[in-house]
Amino acid sequence: MCCVQGTICFELIKGVPAAFVTLIIGGIAAGITWRQYKVAQAKLKLDLFERRYKIFHQVWEILSWTVRDGTREKNWGLATPFNNFLPEAAFLFGPEIGVFLDKCTKSWTELSGLQAEKDGIGGRDKQKNIERTSELTTWFFEQASTGCKEQFGKYLDFANWK
Repeated sequence: MCCVQGTICFELIKGVPAAFVTLIIGGIAAGITWRQYKVAQAKLKLDLFERRYKIFHQVWEILSWTVRDGTREKNWGLATPFNNFLPEAAFLFGPEIGVFLDKCTKSWTELSGLQAEKDGIGGRDKQKNIERTSELTTWFFEQASTGCKEQFGKYLDFANWK
C-alpha cells in the first residue's frame, strides 16, 4: 500500500488486470443486492401474513362468539360483524374467501332473525325456527372448529413461502 496525500491506495498484484478486480467487486455487490431482495420478499410475505391472519382471527372469533353467545348478546350495529373487514378481505384473499365470508354473513343474518323471533320479535312457526336455529348453530360450530381454518389455511401456510 502507498499513501498519496492522505488517501490510501492499493497496488494491484502484477498480472491481475483492474477489470478483474472490478468484476469481483461487482459480483460481491450483486450478491449483497440479491440478499437484500430476498429479505425484502420475506418482509412482504410476513406483512401480508400478518394482515391476513388478523382477518382470519376476527372471523374465527365471530364464529366462536356466535356459537357461544348467539347473535343477540353483542350489539354489532345495523350490519353484520363481518361487514367491517369485507373490503379489505377482498384485496388480501382470493375469491373463495369472499364466497365464504358471504355465506357467513347470510347465515349470521338469518340466525340473528331467528333468534329475534325466539325473543318475541316477530313470529313464525316455532318448530321450524328451532330446527333452523339448531342447523345454523351447528354450521357456525363446524366453521369455528375446522371450516374457517381450512378456508384460510392456504393463505396462512408457511410451507408455501419457499
